[in-house]
Amino acid sequence: MLSSTTTMLIGDQAVTVDHLLQLIKSSSKMSHNLVKSDVIPKDRQNYQSCEKISSEAAFNALTSVPNSRATQIYLQIIRNIRLAFISTETKYIDRIYYAWLNVFIVRFWYTWFTKTTKNELDSILNQCNYIKQNIRTSTKRQYFMTHPALFSIEINSHTLVYIALLVIQCQLPEECLNVSLFNSQSCEREFRLCRSMSGPFSSIVNFTVEQFIQRVKKLSYLHSIKYRNSNDHTTRSDANFLFPSHHKHSKIVHTGQNTSSDMPLKIEMIEASILQAYSDATRLMCEVNIYHRNDIPALDELSRINRLQLQKLQIADYSIPSENETDLSSDSDDGIEDEEENTFEDESDDDDSIRDDEDLLNNVLNASGMTYQGMRVFDSINPNLAKSYFVLNINGTKKYLHKQTAVWLLSNDKPTLSSDRLKRVMTNKQS
Repeated sequence: MLSSTTTMLIGDQAVTVDHLLQLIKSSSKMSHNLVKSDVIPKDRQNYQSCEKISSEAAFNALTSVPNSRATQIYLQIIRNIRLAFISTETKYIDRIYYAWLNVFIVRFWYTWFTKTTKNELDSILNQCNYIKQNIRTSTKRQYFMTHPALFSIEINSHTLVYIALLVIQCQLPEECLNVSLFNSQSCEREFRLCRSMSGPFSSIVNFTVEQFIQRVKKLSYLHSIKYRNSNDHTTRSDANFLFPSHHKHSKIVHTGQNTSSDMPLKIEMIEASILQAYSDATRLMCEVNIYHRNDIPALDELSRINRLQLQKLQIADYSIPSENETDLSSDSDDGIEDEEENTFEDESDDDDSIRDDEDLLNNVLNASGMTYQGMRVFDSINPNLAKSYFVLNINGTKKYLHKQTAVWLLSNDKPTLSSDRLKRVMTNKQS
Protein backbone atom coordinates (compact mmCIF):
# COMPACT_ATOMS: atom_id res chain seq x y z
CA MET A 1 0.00 0.00 0.00
CA LEU A 2 2.84 2.40 0.81
CA SER A 3 4.89 1.34 -2.20
CA SER A 4 5.45 3.90 -4.94
CA THR A 5 5.80 1.24 -7.65
CA THR A 6 2.79 -0.94 -6.84
CA THR A 7 -0.92 -0.25 -7.11
CA MET A 8 -3.25 -2.96 -5.84
CA LEU A 9 -6.72 -3.31 -7.32
CA ILE A 10 -9.71 -4.86 -5.57
CA GLY A 11 -12.54 -5.06 -8.05
CA ASP A 12 -13.14 -1.75 -9.80
CA GLN A 13 -11.31 0.33 -7.18
CA ALA A 14 -7.68 0.85 -6.21
CA VAL A 15 -5.89 0.61 -2.89
CA THR A 16 -3.91 3.81 -2.53
CA VAL A 17 -2.43 5.92 0.23
CA ASP A 18 -3.89 9.01 -1.46
CA HIS A 19 -7.22 8.28 0.20
CA LEU A 20 -5.63 8.66 3.63
CA LEU A 21 -3.84 11.83 2.56
CA GLN A 22 -7.13 13.25 1.32
CA LEU A 23 -8.72 12.31 4.64
CA ILE A 24 -6.01 14.17 6.56
CA LYS A 25 -6.47 17.29 4.44
CA SER A 26 -10.27 17.35 4.44
CA SER A 27 -11.11 16.14 7.96
CA SER A 28 -10.17 17.18 11.45
CA LYS A 29 -7.48 15.24 13.23
CA MET A 30 -9.92 14.66 16.07
CA SER A 31 -11.97 12.32 13.88
CA HIS A 32 -9.18 10.06 12.60
CA ASN A 33 -6.10 10.81 14.82
CA LEU A 34 -3.76 10.61 11.83
CA VAL A 35 -0.83 12.73 10.75
CA LYS A 36 1.11 12.70 7.52
CA SER A 37 4.04 10.84 9.07
CA ASP A 38 1.68 7.95 9.87
CA VAL A 39 0.62 7.64 6.25
CA ILE A 40 4.07 8.14 4.74
CA PRO A 41 6.45 6.80 7.41
CA LYS A 42 10.19 6.65 6.93
CA ASP A 43 10.26 3.46 8.97
CA ARG A 44 8.12 0.80 7.29
CA GLN A 45 8.29 -1.31 10.47
CA ASN A 46 6.66 1.36 12.61
CA TYR A 47 3.89 -0.63 14.26
CA GLN A 48 2.32 2.41 15.92
CA SER A 49 1.62 3.98 12.52
CA CYS A 50 0.19 0.70 11.27
CA GLU A 51 -2.06 0.58 14.33
CA LYS A 52 -3.28 4.13 13.76
CA ILE A 53 -4.12 3.85 10.05
CA SER A 54 -6.04 0.62 10.72
CA SER A 55 -7.87 1.90 13.79
CA GLU A 56 -11.64 1.96 13.95
CA ALA A 57 -11.66 5.78 14.03
CA ALA A 58 -9.64 6.05 10.81
CA PHE A 59 -11.72 3.29 9.21
CA ASN A 60 -15.00 5.07 9.98
CA ALA A 61 -13.67 8.46 8.88
CA LEU A 62 -12.48 7.00 5.58
CA THR A 63 -16.08 6.30 4.56
CA SER A 64 -16.44 10.00 3.74
CA VAL A 65 -13.73 9.77 1.05
CA PRO A 66 -15.21 8.81 -2.34
CA ASN A 67 -14.01 5.67 -4.17
CA SER A 68 -12.13 4.48 -1.09
CA ARG A 69 -13.92 1.17 -0.50
CA ALA A 70 -10.94 -0.92 -1.69
CA THR A 71 -8.61 0.99 0.63
CA GLN A 72 -11.06 0.39 3.48
CA ILE A 73 -11.07 -3.35 2.77
CA TYR A 74 -7.28 -3.49 2.73
CA LEU A 75 -7.07 -1.57 6.01
CA GLN A 76 -9.68 -3.94 7.40
CA ILE A 77 -7.36 -6.84 6.53
CA ILE A 78 -4.61 -5.18 8.56
CA ARG A 79 -7.00 -4.49 11.43
CA ASN A 80 -8.24 -8.08 11.42
CA ILE A 81 -4.64 -9.32 11.70
CA ARG A 82 -4.11 -7.10 14.73
CA LEU A 83 -7.32 -8.29 16.38
CA ALA A 84 -6.68 -11.94 15.59
CA PHE A 85 -3.03 -12.27 16.59
CA ILE A 86 -1.81 -9.20 18.51
CA SER A 87 -4.66 -7.75 20.56
CA THR A 88 -4.92 -9.08 24.11
CA GLU A 89 -8.60 -8.23 24.53
CA THR A 90 -9.94 -10.43 21.72
CA LYS A 91 -11.66 -13.67 22.67
CA TYR A 92 -10.34 -16.76 20.97
CA ILE A 93 -13.52 -17.48 19.04
CA ASP A 94 -13.38 -13.90 17.74
CA ARG A 95 -9.75 -14.43 16.75
CA ILE A 96 -10.87 -17.28 14.52
CA TYR A 97 -13.55 -15.05 12.99
CA TYR A 98 -11.18 -12.18 12.18
CA ALA A 99 -8.50 -14.51 10.84
CA TRP A 100 -10.87 -16.40 8.57
CA LEU A 101 -12.55 -13.21 7.42
CA ASN A 102 -9.15 -12.28 6.03
CA VAL A 103 -8.78 -15.73 4.50
CA PHE A 104 -12.03 -15.47 2.56
CA ILE A 105 -11.40 -11.87 1.51
CA VAL A 106 -7.99 -12.79 0.11
CA ARG A 107 -9.34 -15.95 -1.52
CA PHE A 108 -12.11 -14.07 -3.31
CA TRP A 109 -9.64 -11.36 -4.26
CA TYR A 110 -7.01 -13.78 -5.59
CA THR A 111 -9.59 -15.83 -7.54
CA TRP A 112 -10.79 -12.67 -9.26
CA PHE A 113 -7.19 -11.56 -9.81
CA THR A 114 -6.16 -14.80 -11.55
CA LYS A 115 -9.17 -14.70 -13.89
CA THR A 116 -8.58 -11.07 -14.89
CA THR A 117 -6.01 -10.34 -17.59
CA LYS A 118 -3.39 -7.64 -17.26
CA ASN A 119 -5.00 -5.57 -20.01
CA GLU A 120 -8.25 -5.57 -18.07
CA LEU A 121 -6.41 -4.57 -14.90
CA ASP A 122 -4.66 -1.76 -16.77
CA SER A 123 -8.02 -0.58 -18.05
CA ILE A 124 -9.43 -0.52 -14.51
CA LEU A 125 -6.41 1.47 -13.32
CA ASN A 126 -6.85 3.99 -16.13
CA GLN A 127 -10.46 4.53 -15.09
CA CYS A 128 -9.39 5.42 -11.55
CA ASN A 129 -9.06 9.19 -11.87
CA TYR A 130 -7.77 9.54 -8.31
CA ILE A 131 -4.59 7.58 -9.15
CA LYS A 132 -1.50 9.52 -10.14
CA GLN A 133 -0.79 9.28 -13.83
CA ASN A 134 2.87 8.36 -13.34
CA ILE A 135 1.99 5.18 -11.42
CA ARG A 136 1.87 2.27 -13.81
CA THR A 137 2.61 -1.40 -13.31
CA SER A 138 4.89 -3.43 -15.53
CA THR A 139 3.76 -6.86 -14.34
CA LYS A 140 0.43 -8.31 -13.31
CA ARG A 141 1.68 -9.33 -9.87
CA GLN A 142 1.99 -5.67 -8.86
CA TYR A 143 -1.79 -5.47 -8.69
CA PHE A 144 -1.93 -7.98 -5.81
CA MET A 145 -0.31 -8.48 -2.42
CA THR A 146 2.91 -10.47 -2.14
CA HIS A 147 2.79 -14.26 -2.10
CA PRO A 148 4.47 -14.54 1.34
CA ALA A 149 1.68 -12.37 2.79
CA LEU A 150 -0.89 -14.61 1.12
CA PHE A 151 0.64 -17.78 2.56
CA SER A 152 1.07 -16.15 5.97
CA ILE A 153 -2.65 -15.38 6.21
CA GLU A 154 -3.56 -18.93 5.21
CA ILE A 155 -1.08 -20.70 7.50
CA ASN A 156 -1.74 -18.63 10.62
CA SER A 157 -5.52 -18.90 10.24
CA HIS A 158 -5.35 -22.67 9.94
CA THR A 159 -3.02 -22.75 12.95
CA LEU A 160 -5.61 -20.95 15.10
CA VAL A 161 -8.20 -23.61 14.30
CA TYR A 162 -5.68 -26.40 14.83
CA ILE A 163 -4.74 -25.09 18.30
CA ALA A 164 -8.42 -24.78 19.21
CA LEU A 165 -9.10 -28.38 18.18
CA LEU A 166 -6.15 -29.62 20.25
CA VAL A 167 -7.43 -27.73 23.29
CA ILE A 168 -10.93 -29.14 22.78
CA GLN A 169 -9.44 -32.64 22.64
CA CYS A 170 -7.47 -31.88 25.85
CA GLN A 171 -4.16 -32.43 24.07
CA LEU A 172 -3.02 -28.88 24.88
CA PRO A 173 -3.68 -26.73 27.97
CA GLU A 174 -5.94 -23.70 27.78
CA GLU A 175 -2.94 -21.40 28.25
CA CYS A 176 -2.05 -22.08 24.61
CA LEU A 177 -5.07 -20.02 23.59
CA ASN A 178 -3.26 -16.82 24.65
CA VAL A 179 -1.73 -16.36 21.21
CA SER A 180 -1.19 -12.64 21.80
CA LEU A 181 1.75 -13.52 24.04
CA PHE A 182 3.66 -15.01 21.12
CA ASN A 183 3.71 -12.07 18.70
CA SER A 184 6.88 -10.16 17.95
CA GLN A 185 5.57 -6.87 19.34
CA SER A 186 5.80 -8.21 22.90
CA CYS A 187 9.50 -8.95 22.40
CA GLU A 188 10.12 -5.57 20.78
CA ARG A 189 8.35 -3.83 23.66
CA GLU A 190 10.60 -5.53 26.21
CA PHE A 191 13.72 -4.43 24.33
CA ARG A 192 12.43 -0.85 24.15
CA LEU A 193 11.75 -0.84 27.89
CA CYS A 194 15.22 -2.20 28.62
CA ARG A 195 16.83 0.50 26.49
CA SER A 196 14.71 3.17 28.18
CA MET A 197 16.09 2.16 31.59
CA SER A 198 19.39 3.86 30.74
CA GLY A 199 20.04 7.20 32.39
CA PRO A 200 19.23 10.43 30.53
CA PHE A 201 22.94 11.25 30.20
CA SER A 202 23.92 7.81 28.92
CA SER A 203 24.51 7.42 25.19
CA ILE A 204 24.93 3.64 25.30
CA VAL A 205 22.05 1.87 23.57
CA ASN A 206 23.52 -1.64 23.45
CA PHE A 207 24.35 -3.91 26.35
CA THR A 208 25.63 -7.38 27.08
CA VAL A 209 23.49 -10.43 27.75
CA GLU A 210 24.21 -10.16 31.48
CA GLN A 211 23.15 -6.51 31.53
CA PHE A 212 20.00 -7.38 29.59
CA ILE A 213 19.08 -10.13 32.07
CA GLN A 214 19.54 -7.69 34.97
CA ARG A 215 17.26 -5.15 33.32
CA VAL A 216 14.65 -7.80 32.56
CA LYS A 217 14.64 -8.77 36.23
CA LYS A 218 13.99 -5.16 37.20
CA LEU A 219 11.16 -4.98 34.67
CA SER A 220 9.71 -8.19 36.07
CA TYR A 221 9.66 -6.74 39.59
CA LEU A 222 8.05 -3.51 38.40
CA HIS A 223 5.39 -5.35 36.39
CA SER A 224 4.59 -7.70 39.26
CA ILE A 225 4.12 -4.78 41.66
CA LYS A 226 2.06 -2.85 39.13
CA TYR A 227 -0.33 -5.65 38.23
CA ARG A 228 -0.57 -6.96 41.79
CA ASN A 229 -1.86 -3.57 42.90
CA SER A 230 -4.15 -3.23 39.88
CA ASN A 231 -5.67 -6.67 40.51
CA ASP A 232 -6.12 -5.98 44.22
CA HIS A 233 -9.77 -5.40 45.10
CA THR A 234 -8.89 -3.08 47.98
CA THR A 235 -9.05 0.68 47.71
CA ARG A 236 -6.19 2.67 46.28
CA SER A 237 -5.32 4.02 49.72
CA ASP A 238 -4.55 0.49 50.92
CA ALA A 239 -2.08 -0.20 48.11
CA ASN A 240 1.59 -0.23 49.00
CA PHE A 241 2.81 1.29 45.71
CA LEU A 242 0.98 3.70 43.44
CA PHE A 243 2.20 4.26 39.88
CA PRO A 244 0.95 7.15 37.75
CA SER A 245 -1.16 5.87 34.85
CA HIS A 246 -0.83 7.28 31.36
CA HIS A 247 -4.09 7.93 29.56
CA LYS A 248 -3.09 5.46 26.83
CA HIS A 249 -2.62 2.77 29.47
CA SER A 250 -5.81 3.47 31.37
CA LYS A 251 -7.27 0.11 30.37
CA ILE A 252 -5.62 -2.71 32.28
CA VAL A 253 -5.45 -5.82 30.12
CA HIS A 254 -5.30 -9.15 31.93
CA THR A 255 -3.70 -12.00 30.06
CA GLY A 256 -5.06 -14.82 32.16
CA GLN A 257 -6.88 -17.90 31.04
CA ASN A 258 -10.27 -16.22 31.01
CA THR A 259 -8.94 -13.65 28.50
CA SER A 260 -9.10 -16.07 25.62
CA SER A 261 -12.69 -17.20 26.07
CA ASP A 262 -15.56 -16.75 28.51
CA MET A 263 -16.93 -20.20 27.71
CA PRO A 264 -15.34 -23.49 26.63
CA LEU A 265 -14.65 -23.81 22.93
CA LYS A 266 -16.73 -26.20 20.87
CA ILE A 267 -16.46 -27.39 17.31
CA GLU A 268 -19.91 -25.99 16.56
CA MET A 269 -18.77 -22.54 17.68
CA ILE A 270 -15.74 -22.69 15.37
CA GLU A 271 -17.86 -23.76 12.40
CA ALA A 272 -20.39 -21.01 13.04
CA SER A 273 -17.62 -18.41 13.30
CA ILE A 274 -16.06 -19.50 9.99
CA LEU A 275 -19.44 -19.51 8.22
CA GLN A 276 -20.14 -16.00 9.52
CA ALA A 277 -16.75 -14.85 8.24
CA TYR A 278 -17.55 -16.32 4.81
CA SER A 279 -20.90 -14.52 4.72
CA ASP A 280 -19.34 -11.16 5.65
CA ALA A 281 -16.57 -11.62 3.07
CA THR A 282 -19.10 -12.18 0.29
CA ARG A 283 -20.83 -8.93 1.22
CA LEU A 284 -17.55 -7.00 1.02
CA MET A 285 -16.71 -8.47 -2.39
CA CYS A 286 -20.07 -7.39 -3.78
CA GLU A 287 -19.39 -3.81 -2.68
CA VAL A 288 -16.33 -3.58 -4.96
CA ASN A 289 -18.02 -5.44 -7.85
CA ILE A 290 -15.75 -8.48 -7.75
CA TYR A 291 -18.81 -10.72 -7.73
CA HIS A 292 -22.51 -10.30 -8.13
CA ARG A 293 -24.71 -11.82 -5.50
CA ASN A 294 -25.78 -14.71 -7.74
CA ASP A 295 -22.23 -15.47 -8.99
CA ILE A 296 -20.53 -16.01 -5.64
CA PRO A 297 -18.99 -19.51 -5.45
CA ALA A 298 -19.99 -21.76 -2.59
CA LEU A 299 -17.63 -22.33 0.32
CA ASP A 300 -16.55 -25.79 -0.84
CA GLU A 301 -16.04 -24.60 -4.41
CA LEU A 302 -14.02 -21.59 -3.25
CA SER A 303 -11.78 -23.84 -1.14
CA ARG A 304 -11.22 -26.20 -4.06
CA ILE A 305 -10.31 -23.35 -6.41
CA ASN A 306 -8.00 -21.81 -3.83
CA ARG A 307 -6.20 -25.10 -3.23
CA LEU A 308 -5.48 -25.45 -6.95
CA GLN A 309 -4.27 -21.85 -7.17
CA LEU A 310 -1.92 -22.19 -4.22
CA GLN A 311 -0.40 -25.32 -5.72
CA LYS A 312 0.57 -23.32 -8.81
CA LEU A 313 2.41 -20.67 -6.81
CA GLN A 314 6.17 -20.96 -6.56
CA ILE A 315 8.13 -19.43 -3.70
CA ALA A 316 11.92 -19.61 -3.85
CA ASP A 317 13.49 -21.14 -0.76
CA TYR A 318 16.86 -19.42 -0.33
CA SER A 319 17.68 -21.45 2.76
CA ILE A 320 18.33 -24.58 0.66
CA PRO A 321 21.11 -24.42 -1.96
CA SER A 322 20.21 -25.31 -5.51
CA GLU A 323 21.73 -28.14 -7.50
CA ASN A 324 24.39 -25.85 -8.94
CA GLU A 325 25.36 -24.40 -5.57
CA THR A 326 27.80 -25.94 -3.12
CA ASP A 327 28.16 -25.36 0.58
CA LEU A 328 27.71 -21.63 1.17
CA SER A 329 29.22 -21.57 4.62
CA SER A 330 32.78 -21.54 3.30
CA ASP A 331 32.35 -17.99 2.04
CA SER A 332 31.34 -16.66 5.43
CA ASP A 333 33.91 -18.75 7.32
CA ASP A 334 36.75 -17.58 5.13
CA GLY A 335 35.39 -14.04 5.33
CA ILE A 336 35.42 -14.10 9.13
CA GLU A 337 39.02 -15.33 9.17
CA ASP A 338 40.10 -12.59 6.78
CA GLU A 339 38.21 -9.97 8.79
CA GLU A 340 39.91 -11.06 12.02
CA GLU A 341 43.31 -10.79 10.38
CA ASN A 342 42.58 -7.41 8.83
CA THR A 343 41.37 -6.05 12.17
CA PHE A 344 44.96 -5.86 13.41
CA GLU A 345 46.29 -4.19 10.27
CA ASP A 346 46.58 -0.48 9.69
CA GLU A 347 44.49 1.21 7.03
CA SER A 348 46.26 1.84 3.75
CA ASP A 349 46.10 4.90 1.54
CA ASP A 350 43.45 5.36 -1.11
CA ASP A 351 45.91 4.69 -3.90
CA ASP A 352 46.97 1.43 -2.31
CA SER A 353 43.34 0.40 -1.92
CA ILE A 354 42.67 1.03 -5.60
CA ARG A 355 45.72 -1.04 -6.58
CA ASP A 356 44.63 -3.82 -4.24
CA ASP A 357 41.19 -3.87 -5.82
CA GLU A 358 42.71 -4.03 -9.30
CA ASP A 359 45.06 -6.84 -8.24
CA LEU A 360 42.19 -8.69 -6.67
CA LEU A 361 40.13 -8.37 -9.84
CA ASN A 362 43.03 -9.69 -11.90
CA ASN A 363 43.47 -12.59 -9.50
CA VAL A 364 39.80 -13.44 -9.86
CA LEU A 365 39.97 -13.34 -13.63
CA ASN A 366 43.08 -15.52 -13.70
CA ALA A 367 42.04 -17.92 -10.95
CA SER A 368 42.14 -21.64 -11.49
CA GLY A 369 39.25 -24.01 -10.95
CA MET A 370 40.53 -25.21 -7.58
CA THR A 371 40.99 -21.67 -6.27
CA TYR A 372 37.29 -20.82 -6.09
CA GLN A 373 36.16 -24.18 -4.81
CA GLY A 374 33.53 -23.61 -2.13
CA MET A 375 32.63 -20.16 -3.47
CA ARG A 376 29.54 -19.45 -5.52
CA VAL A 377 31.15 -19.49 -8.96
CA PHE A 378 29.29 -21.64 -11.47
CA ASP A 379 29.31 -22.56 -15.13
CA SER A 380 25.52 -22.29 -15.39
CA ILE A 381 22.77 -20.91 -13.17
CA ASN A 382 19.01 -20.85 -12.91
CA PRO A 383 17.70 -18.13 -15.28
CA ASN A 384 15.28 -16.97 -12.56
CA LEU A 385 18.28 -16.08 -10.35
CA ALA A 386 20.25 -14.26 -13.05
CA LYS A 387 19.97 -10.91 -11.23
CA SER A 388 21.93 -12.32 -8.29
CA TYR A 389 25.07 -13.09 -10.34
CA PHE A 390 27.79 -11.30 -12.27
CA VAL A 391 29.05 -12.67 -15.58
CA LEU A 392 32.86 -13.08 -15.61
CA ASN A 393 35.39 -14.33 -18.11
CA ILE A 394 37.79 -16.57 -16.17
CA ASN A 395 40.60 -18.11 -18.22
CA GLY A 396 38.55 -17.64 -21.37
CA THR A 397 35.55 -19.42 -19.85
CA LYS A 398 32.23 -17.77 -19.05
CA LYS A 399 31.49 -18.00 -15.34
CA TYR A 400 28.78 -16.70 -13.01
CA LEU A 401 29.88 -15.06 -9.74
CA HIS A 402 27.35 -14.50 -6.98
CA LYS A 403 27.07 -10.86 -5.87
CA GLN A 404 27.56 -11.70 -2.18
CA THR A 405 30.75 -13.55 -3.07
CA ALA A 406 31.94 -10.50 -5.01
CA VAL A 407 31.29 -8.26 -2.01
CA TRP A 408 33.23 -10.66 0.20
CA LEU A 409 36.14 -10.70 -2.25
CA LEU A 410 36.34 -6.90 -2.45
CA SER A 411 36.01 -6.33 1.32
CA ASN A 412 39.23 -5.84 3.25
CA ASP A 413 37.85 -5.33 6.74
CA LYS A 414 34.63 -5.33 8.70
CA PRO A 415 33.74 -1.85 9.96
CA THR A 416 32.12 -1.91 13.39
CA LEU A 417 30.29 0.84 15.22
CA SER A 418 30.80 1.54 18.88
CA SER A 419 27.86 1.09 21.22
CA ASP A 420 28.49 4.64 22.41
CA ARG A 421 26.64 7.17 20.25
CA LEU A 422 29.22 9.88 20.91
CA LYS A 423 32.04 7.79 19.48
CA ARG A 424 30.09 7.14 16.30
CA VAL A 425 30.28 10.77 15.23
CA MET A 426 33.90 11.33 16.27
CA THR A 427 36.37 11.82 13.44
CA ASN A 428 39.83 10.28 13.52
CA LYS A 429 42.58 12.85 14.03
CA GLN A 430 45.40 12.07 11.64
CA SER A 431 48.80 13.35 12.62
